[in-house]
Amino acid sequence: MNSLFKFPRRVRIHGGECGAVARALHHEAQKDALTQNEQSLISDECLLLRQADLKKSFGSTFIERKQMSTKTTFKRIALGLVATLGFGLLSALPSYAAEATPTAVVVGKTTEDDGVALAASKYTASTLLNASGISAFSVVAASSVELAVIPVGGASIADAKVRLAYAGVGIFHTSAAMAGSAAGTAELLDAFTAPSTAGTYTINAIYDEDALFDTVDDQRTFSVVMTVTNPAAVSASLSTAFITAGNAGTAADVDTNDVTASGSSTMAAANRGSILLTMKDTAAAAMASGNLITAQITSGPGYLRALTADTPTADSCSATPTYSATVGRAISAFDPGAIANIIICADGTAGVASISLSVTNQLVTTTWATKSFTFYGAVRTLSVATSNFTVGAAGGDETGAADASRDATGEVTNAGALTASTSTPAFIIAAKDSASQLATASAVPVVISSNVTVVSSGTCVLDDGATIYSSGEGFGLYNCSFTTAATAKSGDTATLTFRIADPLGTAGIDYLTTTAVVTVGGARYKETISLDKATYNPGEAMVVTRTATDASGNVVADGSSAPAVVFNKAVGGTAPAAGFYVGGKLVTSATKPGVFAPVASGVFEARITGYNSSASATTPIIATAEIGQSSGEIASQAAADAAAEATDAANAATDAANAAAEAADAATAAAQDAADAVAALSTQVAEMVDALKKQITALTNLVIKIQKKVKA
Repeated sequence: MNSLFKFPRRVRIHGGECGAVARALHHEAQKDALTQNEQSLISDECLLLRQADLKKSFGSTFIERKQMSTKTTFKRIALGLVATLGFGLLSALPSYAAEATPTAVVVGKTTEDDGVALAASKYTASTLLNASGISAFSVVAASSVELAVIPVGGASIADAKVRLAYAGVGIFHTSAAMAGSAAGTAELLDAFTAPSTAGTYTINAIYDEDALFDTVDDQRTFSVVMTVTNPAAVSASLSTAFITAGNAGTAADVDTNDVTASGSSTMAAANRGSILLTMKDTAAAAMASGNLITAQITSGPGYLRALTADTPTADSCSATPTYSATVGRAISAFDPGAIANIIICADGTAGVASISLSVTNQLVTTTWATKSFTFYGAVRTLSVATSNFTVGAAGGDETGAADASRDATGEVTNAGALTASTSTPAFIIAAKDSASQLATASAVPVVISSNVTVVSSGTCVLDDGATIYSSGEGFGLYNCSFTTAATAKSGDTATLTFRIADPLGTAGIDYLTTTAVVTVGGARYKETISLDKATYNPGEAMVVTRTATDASGNVVADGSSAPAVVFNKAVGGTAPAAGFYVGGKLVTSATKPGVFAPVASGVFEARITGYNSSASATTPIIATAEIGQSSGEIASQAAADAAAEATDAANAATDAANAAAEAADAATAAAQDAADAVAALSTQVAEMVDALKKQITALTNLVIKIQKKVKA
């Protein structure tokens, strides 16, 4: 071994390693003979191997890669030393760094979850190798994940691939070829799907430049921890399901949600209605995925069609439907996205359909909402459902209102008033099918007057069911008004006929009708006020009635003003305010009383300022009633009466006592007299007894003497 340089044995190169040394000294082998410098740097043994390698480069390369793939760190160090010495001696040779391959690869912050870059709260930064590096991140279960990889210490090689494996599980993804990016620049890999089960997963990754994954010399390994969380839960209370009727491409909204919509039962392409679905999670955020909808007609007629469109598409139904997963009486596993529509279609049968909606999220099914839709048949009858006003105004005016939507002002503040703000209809006309179910006609009823000099015209509109004051639920009920003629006078009458074409009859000949009679009233001329009782208990509910007639004695026109009521004593509740006469009366409610009798006993007054046989001057008009004694007063009076009776009884007892004393005195005197008489008699008796004793004694002595003489 005559080399000019003596290498210690521990760093000498043997066997197949010569190929690596040769390439460290010169990147590409020349086809001609080796230079003298090379011969001086490489041992004879190595030279022989080098020349052999030129003939068959694959053999040495294979041996080199095989041996370099083992854990021979010592040989790598030796190779580095040789290469360093070679560069020192042969400065003209190209360097290994010219390839600019990365020394490491890290995962970056721009990793995406379902196409959106991770928020700062979704990753853990790890800036040891790169300022944009992360060591862990969080995504939603089953979402699409795109890892951002950052080459460190050199550019990534175009066409390189990255292989991903879950620790303890195995390879689950190999990326498509990379485009190549500069050192420190992130590049998104193609997407993979995150696990559908929540948990923590360690991803071990291999970056391989030649995409063969057969040797390690061109590979860089890295890892990152991925936490998979469950998607946000759907909120049935925050999600919405709004229903509307009709074929127009207008989505339902909150105003129609509480209304029972309706449509014809005739099978046709036209939509009969639709239900707008809006999916939201517990944070009220729109949910574009993760929910499956079940929509089912649980009772009644009809069928459904599911659309992912944000607004209904007109004519989405069919006269000859083909049922499928998205068309039928039950639609299940329908993914609506954040917003969609369920179209309601007719199947030729009339009746009320009950539509149940439920949502399945994270394998949990929640009943969401139930909607009703009425399919009606052809109109077969008309009737007057409600008569609010039947007395028109003399001289001409509109009575009632023909408004589709009835409002709070017209219904509450001045219900029945003949003003522009009223929304109460004079008549409500009901149209029904053969099953006596409300049904909407093809056209609104026409109003025909029997005497146009009394009632000149009338108008009807379909009630829209949009407010709490609505006549109904948006179908089958019509709000109608009538207008008296300028020639109309108090006491006149007319019959109004409400008419529609019979849908099953001959056009222009057959009609469905109903009638109502109206009269005409004049202005206020005489008004009265009355109370429902002559005597009230303190605080008892009262019914106050105000009446008005015109100069002809007929009731005044409906909607004529009525004056307020005042009392001369404080009453409970609220004194009746000014209002409007209907049928010549304005009566406070007996079932829901609003005013209560005074508490103080005695007579009280209820008063209005109205017309009393005059069309121009008003005067106080009074009604009176009396309040009986209160319970306290009754108790006080009873106590007083009891006290008086007790006093009388005491007086009588005193008199009786006095009489008894006098009787006792008389008895005492009589007793004394009797005692005196007895004493006198006793003395007399004693004297008589003594006298008698003396006589007996004398007689006895005499007898003795006689006896003695007789014996003798």
